[in-house]
Order: sequence, then structure tokens, then C-alpha cells
Amino acid sequence: MPILILLFILNILDRSNIGNAKIAGMSKDLNLQGVDYNNLVTFTFLGYVVTQLPLGFFIAKVSPAVYLSVAAGSWGVVSMCCGFAHTYAAMSGLRFLVGCTEAPFFPGALLILSSYYTRKELPLRIASMYAANSLSNGFGGLLAAAIISGMEGAGGLAGWRWLFIIEGVVTVAIAFGCFFLLPSLPAKTKWLSAEERRLAVWRIAQDTAGDVDDADEVSKWQAVKMVLKDFKILLLILQQTCIACAQSFTYFFPTIVGSLGFSTTGTQLLTAPPYFFAFICSIFAAWSSSRLNEKALHIGIPMVFCAVGNILAITLPFDNIAGRYASMFLMCLGSYVAFNLSWAWISASVPRPRAKRSGAFFLVNALASASHFFTPYMFPSADGPRFLPGGIALAVFCIATASVAITLRFVLRRQNKRLDLLDEQEAPYYGGLEGLPRGYRFIY
Repeated sequence: MPILILLFILNILDRSNIGNAKIAGMSKDLNLQGVDYNNLVTFTFLGYVVTQLPLGFFIAKVSPAVYLSVAAGSWGVVSMCCGFAHTYAAMSGLRFLVGCTEAPFFPGALLILSSYYTRKELPLRIASMYAANSLSNGFGGLLAAAIISGMEGAGGLAGWRWLFIIEGVVTVAIAFGCFFLLPSLPAKTKWLSAEERRLAVWRIAQDTAGDVDDADEVSKWQAVKMVLKDFKILLLILQQTCIACAQSFTYFFPTIVGSLGFSTTGTQLLTAPPYFFAFICSIFAAWSSSRLNEKALHIGIPMVFCAVGNILAITLPFDNIAGRYASMFLMCLGSYVAFNLSWAWISASVPRPRAKRSGAFFLVNALASASHFFTPYMFPSADGPRFLPGGIALAVFCIATASVAITLRFVLRRQNKRLDLLDEQEAPYYGGLEGLPRGYRFIY
């Protein structure tokens, strides 16, 4: 857990530091015009999506220690190179590569977590890892303020360049150490004793009411068919896409906070508290979700708060600085709470076989990330400082997320009734239920 949390912090830092660099002089130095910055954000996710789609069904049998460490080292190198880009074209290519190299991390981390922790244990673990997102964005503002102000002009380089270089170097160093510390899948982790390996595998088998090991149960193409035939995965994709859209303000958050009228350094510092607040709320919501064994309301209610935050941010008068800043806390609260609980729900809804679960993780993450092909353009500079169209769109996505979560609750409840009936009849599972072990029931 500590290793994954640390890697995720670095993952988000190296992906989102471009927002801090933008307000620190990058736009001027690279002569960015019009939607050039928006394009840079889009290129990152273009690489992210293109790389994920072929990975999902092949990575289930690869050691997590290998692919997570290699991925982290690779995105660290590319992010460091961003500090030496002098043209828009060069930065565009590098941001595309940042997306490509970061693509394996999050779904891969979810796969290893779901291989060690039961359905009841997963929400708090995933929340703890994904809370690193809000922590990273919070510390990112503080770190950016320190690096940009402290390193401005050092070695003849602008402060925003040092931001990319320093964070990239740190990522490469930590990725090297993680290669030796991260475990493989439970049955293959050499530094666990034979008894510990058997126990880790048995726990998950008991939780999913399945066989002890399903690593070779289905082929890659069988797993693809199982994913495409499972209707609830479509709902999970829709839910995750709406959450990703509602969270798209992240790459413009320094600009949104900047509308309060503070200096560049003051703006960087003010981006931190809303993310720290979201971190605390995420941990509490994950604990509550695990304790109550409930998902839909724990996602829907926070997203309603997020919608309220977006509405307040675009309607309150500019002189109401306290109210507008408070609305930004609500924006972060809802989207971050919902995001990590949604992933725990995906894992619980696609338990076995491992190849199908891996494919579902990558497919959901890839298609949800594809929303970033258009969300960067919801906040054009011409709409500032209020960003009315973008705020309205985010509020709509928040309500849509809550609606899909409630719909999914009823779908899973209905599928549980079907499972009860099929078990009574001793009939085979079908209609998106293939691959489920006998006795398994969904959490909703």
C-alpha cells in the first residue's frame, strides 16, 4: 500500500504539473496561443487511451513489480524531458509520451490490490491509494510554489522547467527502488513464505466463492468476449466517464483559483486546501462504504454536493471570495470521493476470472479517460474568469453520475435475484454472468 500510494502521488504530479507550469510562464515561453494549452492536455490523454486499449487483456499474467516499475521510470524520464522543450510541437510530443508511459499504472495497481484484498477490504485500500490523487494535487501546488519561486533562473532555466526536471528525476529514482519492493501476484511472490502465498490466494478464493487459482482459466479472447457481453460493464464505463468529466477541472484548477485575484505564488498555495479536504472526505467515505457494504449512495450523494459546488462557483459574485473559494472545496469533495469508490465497485462487480477483471479495469479506465479528448476545451481562456459553460457542463456530469449510480444499484439488485434463481435451478450462468463462481452476489 505505501509503495502504490507513493507511485500514485508521483503519477499525478507528473501528469498535472503542466497546470502549475502554465501559470508560471510556460505559456509565454512556448508562445502558446488560443487552445494550444488545451491541446497539450488532450495529447496526454490521447497517449493514455491509445496505450491502454491493447494492454488490458495481456497484463494479467505479467509481474506487477515489472510493469509498474518500468512504467514509473519511463514517465519520470519523459516528464523530465518536458523541462527542456522549447516549442509547442516538442511539448506536444512529450505530453503524448507522458500519457503512453502512465497508462499501465492505475489499472495495474487496481489489479494487484484486487488480487490481495477482499471485496470488503478493497474500498478503503483503493480510497487510500486514490486519495493520493488529492494529496498529490494538494502538495503539487505547494511543491510548485517552492520549486518555481526557488529555482527561477537557476542554471539559466525558468522555474517551470525545473518543476518538470526535479519531479521527473525523483520519479525515476523511486521507480528503481520499487522494482525490488513491489510484490508479484500472490501465488508468485517469492519473499512470501509458501504458507503466506497459499493464505493470500485462499482468502480471495473464499471471498469470490471460486476456485483457488484462475490465472489460466480463460484465454485473452475469451476474456474479451466476456467483457463485451457484460451489460453492467457498460454502466460502469458510463459512470466512470461522467466522474472523469466532472473531475476535469483539475487541469485548470490553478487558473480557476487564480480568478480569486491573488498572486501566482498565492494561487499555487490556495490550490492545496481543497485537495486536502477531499483527501479526508475520501478516506471517511471509503470507511463508511466498507462498514455499510454500500456503494450507490456513497457515490451519488457526494456528486450532488459537487454539482452544488460547480453551480456556486459560476453564480456567486466575484467580490464574494470566501463563498467562491468554499465552492471549490465542494467541487473537489464530490468528484474525488466518487472516483475511488467507483473503482472499488468495478472490482466487486467483475471479480473473476482475472483476465476479465484486468480487461474490465483497462477498458473502463481507457474509455473514461477518452473523455479528456473534449473536456480540456470546456475551459477556454476566453470564458474566464467565470467559465460559465464549463461550470454548467460539470454540474450536469455530476448529476448524471448520481443517476447512473442509482440505476446500477437496481441493475445489480436484479442480477442478484437472477443468481438466486439460477442457483436454485442449478442452471449455468449466462447474460453477462458468465465467469462468476457459484454463490457470488454483487454489492450495490
